[in-house]
Amino acid sequence: MNKSVFVILVVAAINIAVVYGAADGYFWHVSDTHSQLDYKVGSDPKKECTSGKGSAGKFGDYECRSPYIVEKTAFSRITEMTPPNMKGKKPEFIIWTGDSVAHYKGKYSKEGVTLELKNLTALLKHVHTAFGGKVPIYPVVGNHDTYPQHQLPETNYWAYDLYATLWKDFLSAEAVKTLKKGGYYTELIKPGLRIIVLNTVLYYTGNHKIPLTTKDPGGQMAWLTSQLKSAKAKGESVYIASHIPPGPIPGCFHQEFIVNFLDAMKGYHSIIRGSFFGHVHRDLVSLLGDTATSDYSPSYIVSTLTGRGKNPIFRYYTFDSQKKYEVQDWTSYYLDVAAANKAGKISWNKLYTATTEYGIPDVSPSHIRSLALKFKTDDALFQKYYKHRTGDKSGTGTCTGSCKKEYICYILTSYPAQYDKCIKNF
Repeated sequence: MNKSVFVILVVAAINIAVVYGAADGYFWHVSDTHSQLDYKVGSDPKKECTSGKGSAGKFGDYECRSPYIVEKTAFSRITEMTPPNMKGKKPEFIIWTGDSVAHYKGKYSKEGVTLELKNLTALLKHVHTAFGGKVPIYPVVGNHDTYPQHQLPETNYWAYDLYATLWKDFLSAEAVKTLKKGGYYTELIKPGLRIIVLNTVLYYTGNHKIPLTTKDPGGQMAWLTSQLKSAKAKGESVYIASHIPPGPIPGCFHQEFIVNFLDAMKGYHSIIRGSFFGHVHRDLVSLLGDTATSDYSPSYIVSTLTGRGKNPIFRYYTFDSQKKYEVQDWTSYYLDVAAANKAGKISWNKLYTATTEYGIPDVSPSHIRSLALKFKTDDALFQKYYKHRTGDKSGTGTCTGSCKKEYICYILTSYPAQYDKCIKNF
């Protein structure tokens, strides 16, 4: 081996060891609950599991949204389970990254959205109470948490008033104020660690209330930069939570907003320890920022609790809860819908732990990047990653050719121009 290369590798390894402390805390991430309140066991899946006679099982059907019992038992599981090596510890906090409503044809109304959000909030309050009111909960606005669906203006809207009313018990007065204004807020989780919650529905391709000529809807990007600047000056680390991830995935951001949003984070990735998203109903990871430089940070995307086309998933992260707050690992749990229906009972089981599944020491940006590059040549490992996106649902199939290129390049970069270059040079 070339000696200069060997030295670089050793230094890189030493830097990682110095920066990344031991994982001594954990937190949960749940998203896209989408409970179908009018789900009927034994109904016809071709009729959205609401009427007729058919094969709709007690715990769901792969052609329908999940019944409420799936969401309820998932949150109950969170209160009952402690990760290995964390015995006696409560989670540091819980993130729910949006979308409570079961979106299916002809079943959408302002009253329905309100009811679903009330049910979701009741479950969050149950979890909060189960932990003695001492575990912070941070809810996020999703594109299916409003009516008409996907539609949120910059400010002054009934849905913002609803969020503020429902979630005020979880948040500070200042956070409730900005939540009511535009669906975003920030809180200090603990001294040295801040969470910034964003309303990325403002940038969504399906939101027609925001003119594409608007450079910064609601002034949220400028607000984000100001919060990051303040956090850096105070020596704080930052987590960002939102519903829709930026980048080249179809059905997410308008192209007009991707670069501006990512530019709002420029120069601050050194304090951003992780960004957490949902929306795409896939278990994924990616890098946010300019990966042509060192100015980027990790993005962790959890799948959904709805069983349409996949097995429901939620996950927890382990992290250094005392110093730098870097995410060390994640473990995804899933419900095998077919097996649950056959057994007549729900069983949430471990799907995988990222570091052991992919053979990496942690889920830091450098090791995420290395993993993506390894996926290019280790197809068996990549196919594991691809299958996990559906909770290992039977019949998932494989991802090759352009499909594989798109998945790997999405891990490697979020800027459209860099993504296009990655696809071209793959």
